Amino acid sequence: MNYQPIQNPEGDPFKKRVRVIVCIAGFCVILLILKLFFLQIIKGEHYRQVAQRRSLKVVTIKAPRGNIYDRRGLLLAGNVPSYTLLIDKKLVKGPEGDKVLKRLAQILGEDFPTLKQEYLIARKKATGEKVLFKTDLDRDLVARIEARRYYMPGIEISVEPKRFYPLGEKAFHFIGYVSRINARELRRLSSKGFEPDDFIGRTGVEAQYEDLLRGKKGRELLEVDALGRVKKIVAKEPPQIGKSLILTVDSVFLEVAYDLLKGKSGAIVVFDPRDGKVLSLVSAPGINPRKFVDKTEKFSIEEWKKINEDVMHPLLNKALLPYHPGSTFKILTAMAGLEEKVISPQKEIFCPGYYRLGRRIFRCWRPWGHGEVDMKKAIEVSCDTYFYQLGELLGIERIAKYARASGFGKLTGIGLPGEKRGLVPDKEWKLRRQGVPWQKGETLNVAIGQGALSVTPLQLAKFLTAVVNDGHLYRPWYVSQILDQYGEVVKEFKPLEEGKLPAHLNTLNFLKDAMVAAVNGKEATGKAAKLKNILVGGKTGTAQVVGMKKRIHSKKLPYLRRDHAWFMAFAPAKNPEIVIVVFVEHGGHGGSAAAPIAGKFLKFYFEGKWPAS
Repeated sequence: MNYQPIQNPEGDPFKKRVRVIVCIAGFCVILLILKLFFLQIIKGEHYRQVAQRRSLKVVTIKAPRGNIYDRRGLLLAGNVPSYTLLIDKKLVKGPEGDKVLKRLAQILGEDFPTLKQEYLIARKKATGEKVLFKTDLDRDLVARIEARRYYMPGIEISVEPKRFYPLGEKAFHFIGYVSRINARELRRLSSKGFEPDDFIGRTGVEAQYEDLLRGKKGRELLEVDALGRVKKIVAKEPPQIGKSLILTVDSVFLEVAYDLLKGKSGAIVVFDPRDGKVLSLVSAPGINPRKFVDKTEKFSIEEWKKINEDVMHPLLNKALLPYHPGSTFKILTAMAGLEEKVISPQKEIFCPGYYRLGRRIFRCWRPWGHGEVDMKKAIEVSCDTYFYQLGELLGIERIAKYARASGFGKLTGIGLPGEKRGLVPDKEWKLRRQGVPWQKGETLNVAIGQGALSVTPLQLAKFLTAVVNDGHLYRPWYVSQILDQYGEVVKEFKPLEEGKLPAHLNTLNFLKDAMVAAVNGKEATGKAAKLKNILVGGKTGTAQVVGMKKRIHSKKLPYLRRDHAWFMAFAPAKNPEIVIVVFVEHGGHGGSAAAPIAGKFLKFYFEGKWPAS
């Protein structure tokens, strides 16, 4: 009997399953090929760049700032190497980050919880990928960190130049200082190449010449592993030091001037009247700029509060701020009177100790008066009564015209940050500011350097420079040369004459003679500045801070109500080579508080003996 096999209408199940698997496998292979084609051919270049970015890392190398030298080549601002500990916040986080921080805490000799808390606070403040964690590390500590850095991914040691100021607080206001850039500034200046934790000039020369001093950063291309550990340096572009400056000032003059203001609040400005160059410019008291640069010596909360509450305002550069000039302004009033011919030098005016204008009494500083005085005598003894009457003859408009033409009421052109214009008032100013007419009595106050009038020590030095050099108004300047990174001169500066005083030569010669009498005469108010072998000319000034019905000696008043003391001088009288303006805030009388300081400085300048402060 023949038996036929029963045919399964749906075929062999095993073969069917094989075919299905083959189809699926074939489909997957096709997908894989398509995916590989997409990744390697279509997006190949993109992913090659991504892979390269993951394995190569660009590191910025900070450029040293250019140096600042005085006229003799002595350093006023330079650089010293500083080791900084940075932490990459992308790598140091979570449990793995805690392991790194524990190892770091052991090396630093700190407990882990405290160090971690410090890191978390610094991490929140960080404006970039790197957290500035420790600064100014010593070499031994750096060596210990470097030896174990392979086991601490995300930990970096950066060598950066740190600003160094040899004169410390003595040149604080003039040279200025640098400090780290903040987040708000970074948003504004990132287009100029600034990065988180860069330093930027804040005041003085450092701020004015920031773009020249800053230099050009370098770059390193590093090969790193998945944990960010450096495997090798692929390429390197070294940084370029910023341009350096040679100034006209003398570091010794800066030191002497500051020492003479020790314990006082004020400023000293010294010019060479032959071309208007600055020889010294100091303001006191100052602050050690290292406090702003060195994080390890930063201000405590108590220190910063004390600085801000200090009545001597150590953060302010008083050489650039406006004050009532007192009797130093009488030289301008006298110049205007002679040029307008409202009075002659020989004309005598009687001073009984006061001047009556209507029902108002304007007192002279000497209650019993000076008797009959002509202009030269009035300058020698600083007679207020004489200048009250001269001010009335001139009127405020003519006084204001000569003041503005002499450089008052506007910037001197020196360019230092923070310089103020001061104020030369007139009728239009008062009407615009207060909405009331000008009064004659106000003119009398302006004529003796009081009232609404205000000038800066720098403006006064510029004016006196022009008086003693036959009327040439020079723009104050203090940079003589700019050097490139190799020390080669790329730019030299020369004096810039902006104009001339509105006065004839005979007027200026008369004023110089009168100022010589104000130092060397029998009743000279500036006799404390007199020298034995050098003929000095000058003028004192005592500026009231608050009005008083009855004159009270300044020392009997609270500090903030005391008069400001001024003295301006030039020497030698025949051919002046130095002009000095001394301002002592709330110092009292110019003749007793400011003139002696000027005399000591001039004695040092001509004789070379370091003065006792």
